[in-house]
Amino acid sequence: MRELPEIFRSTVLKDQRPLERKHIEEIAEHVEAQGLLPTSVIVGTKTKDKLMIESEKSVSGNDLYFMMIPETEQELKDYENTIDISDGQHRIFAFSDIYKKEGLKDTDIYEVPVTFYITPQLRTRQNLFYTTNAKQKSVSPNLLLWLRDRLKLLSKPEEKYLPLVRLLNSENVSPLKGRIILSAEKISKGYKAKELVKIFNKAKITETGITIVRNIDDNKMVQILSTYLSGWEHYYQLDFQHPKKDTMTKISGLRYIMLLFSTFTEIAVTSKRKFDEAFVMEMIQELEEAKSVDTLNGETLFTVDALSFRGEGATVKLAENDGNILKSFMANKQTLGFNPFE
Repeated sequence: MRELPEIFRSTVLKDQRPLERKHIEEIAEHVEAQGLLPTSVIVGTKTKDKLMIESEKSVSGNDLYFMMIPETEQELKDYENTIDISDGQHRIFAFSDIYKKEGLKDTDIYEVPVTFYITPQLRTRQNLFYTTNAKQKSVSPNLLLWLRDRLKLLSKPEEKYLPLVRLLNSENVSPLKGRIILSAEKISKGYKAKELVKIFNKAKITETGITIVRNIDDNKMVQILSTYLSGWEHYYQLDFQHPKKDTMTKISGLRYIMLLFSTFTEIAVTSKRKFDEAFVMEMIQELEEAKSVDTLNGETLFTVDALSFRGEGATVKLAENDGNILKSFMANKQTLGFNPFE
């Protein structure tokens, strides 16, 4: 596999997608972790006088067919630019010296199936690529997360937050109990575990600047997050167990809420307040006041900036801005507008 990139033509492929560095690096990490690549790499020879099919008789008299692959530096030079990759270029380049991880040694044996086509025409190569890509039904990323967990192939954020997500789905105290899709089960308006892991990682739930929060284990964190979510439920009279059309109970609303968690905890610590539902509800009200939300006419934190909940990036930015607004607003209230320079 390490040699294939050396004899792969360097021109832009007419039947392949461009190389994506991130995708190659992901495969390289997967391989380093002893993950398998069971699907066949499809390549085609470009000339009939090199990389030819040869045959010989077996001991039993049957015909055995094989192809000699270049190995030495001189052979690689002689065979340069003699094959095309119709499918699997990212898998192949993951073994090149540029991308190969230190954990995978040159002496390690790693088996990958390769299918050779002898001098296929461009249309055949395009057909192969289309058939092996466009015709494939993608596997749910959430199900892949479940499988990676069973195979011990989780990323560091997944290892950190997936246990917490599971507890939120199983503990009676959790407003999200039974509402989280852990693999491929059907839950109406459920929250995918993969999305929650991503949200928790973005929100740095257990990585705030508050030492006491960083030292909390998952069991205690479930209690805290349940209190936090219950505060939002009671304030807006909504229910994560029975979501409707309200933004708050959608994944975008949950993202916004969780991204504000560190701001709420920081205020609780600096103001020496108990982190209970009453405190959470008070902070929501303070944020509404700070943003001049017209609550008398039915406005909420989720309707006043409704457009920001249509895209993940916009929601993240909104939560960041609202967190800063709330901290500034609370600081001014605590100091009663004291100006040391007057």
